[in-house]
Amino acid sequence: MKKVLLSIFVLVASVISLSAQTAEEVINKYVTAIGGADKWSKIQSLKVEGQIEVQGIAIPFTMQAVHMKGMRVDAEFQGSKIIDIVTPTKGWSQNPLMGKTSLEAITEDELKTKLDELDVQDEFVNYKEKGSTVEYLGKEEEEGTSYHKLKLVSKNGNEKVYFFDLTTGLIYKEESTVKQQGQEIKQAVKYLDYQTLENGIKMAFKSDMGMMMMVTKKVTINPTVDAAIFSGN
Repeated sequence: MKKVLLSIFVLVASVISLSAQTAEEVINKYVTAIGGADKWSKIQSLKVEGQIEVQGIAIPFTMQAVHMKGMRVDAEFQGSKIIDIVTPTKGWSQNPLMGKTSLEAITEDELKTKLDELDVQDEFVNYKEKGSTVEYLGKEEEEGTSYHKLKLVSKNGNEKVYFFDLTTGLIYKEESTVKQQGQEIKQAVKYLDYQTLENGIKMAFKSDMGMMMMVTKKVTINPTVDAAIFSGN
């Protein structure tokens, strides 16, 4: 019996070790593909300008963020201003199309799902130091292409599953479940049109969310961002 139990233990330990090794290999290849941890670690703020395309309509947006301190998205549609603000302790949103004509505080559940967005350095860069854990889920084929699947759980408890292209090492798709207005909603985002920026990092300039596409037009690295824009006033 002891020999049987030992054999089972060795087998399980080997599987866990192989899984961890594979996960690290996938992550290391990805981080290298997007420019390397050193370049990403130097990013302390970002400004992204682009547009959201939905049903033939283009809605311009601007995202400004300071690493782990605050993020704000501003958009405008037919004269209506749409605002989304996240800080480590509070968040606000304004969307007249959803009945929010002024900035309103978001719920704790909504804030929890958005906290990871404060990380302007890629979530897989130094992920262990950030308190995240990963699990290798094997390979999966989609539309004739095979991908590595990894689940990442952030220190905030948010879970996401990522699909990594076996050839390029880049993330092709991200799946998650978020809570909105008390309901759990499954989301899938495909990352397309990766481009290399002036500092050598690589980012996806298109995010396909099925019903809409977010298209990045311009990225400014380490701009000066006034912290007052995260006040919610």
